[in-house]
Amino acid sequence: MPAHRSRTTGWRRCLQQLVDHKGSLQIALEPDGPTGQDFIWRAKLISTSKDEILIEMPTAAGEPLPLDEGVRLLGIIAIGQNRWMFRTVCLGKISYRANGRDGIGMKLQMPTSVERCQRRRDYRISTDTLVMPTVSSWPLLDPRSVAFPERMCQLQMERYISGDTKPMALEDQDAMPDVGPPISATLVNIGGGGIGLQVPVGEASGVGRHRLHWLRFPLPGVDGPQLSVTAKLMHWHLESGGTTYMGMMFDFSYNPSHRRFVVQQITRAVAIQQRTQLRAA
Repeated sequence: MPAHRSRTTGWRRCLQQLVDHKGSLQIALEPDGPTGQDFIWRAKLISTSKDEILIEMPTAAGEPLPLDEGVRLLGIIAIGQNRWMFRTVCLGKISYRANGRDGIGMKLQMPTSVERCQRRRDYRISTDTLVMPTVSSWPLLDPRSVAFPERMCQLQMERYISGDTKPMALEDQDAMPDVGPPISATLVNIGGGGIGLQVPVGEASGVGRHRLHWLRFPLPGVDGPQLSVTAKLMHWHLESGGTTYMGMMFDFSYNPSHRRFVVQQITRAVAIQQRTQLRAA
């Protein structure tokens, strides 16, 4: 029997193997029509039972990300370059104890079946497709120069939320720290205090030369200013097919107040998506 067929029919065994190896499950809000940008969170698997999957609470910039009971989700089992997706529902929060420590987790409904993604780099099954945000990334040459651009990012977002349509000065709208040439990447996961980026073939030359980067990306469900944040490159590796994966941690060392703003905006965007989904239901 082909390996992919064996894994698809034996997906419960694959899921349990991830639990045994302290692996992670990827989850996303089920799309409500084509959004053009969806977040995928990587959450550590705690345990499974016949009817439920227990995962660590997803996080945004290291802070717990509240997901409402009853919200529809897509779960993603990723093993190597292979990926299977399934539909599930959030069953609420729960306290748990594992490896000698207490934690707050989230229960998911155990699916009855999974679907293999049609292509290695697609997040697509029969009726749902996840589209990842495009991220602009610049190597940060002077970390001390981020404070003013981050403040302008916050001001633009606050004015957008309040409905203030008065245009800002052009130099404030385009405020940038001291950076090098940009690259374009895809945001493939978020959680654990940072994000994972996938850089296309031919654009990853010299990605490891700089530790700090200036990132700008759209928020799902929000038709407004993009979010700007400083991130530290923690690890990177070449993937099959020639793309490069960059694991990055948000860094607020040079502007600690920006952390609260970033958490608020990610949480707000997810809350808007959840409200839209539950209202439609």
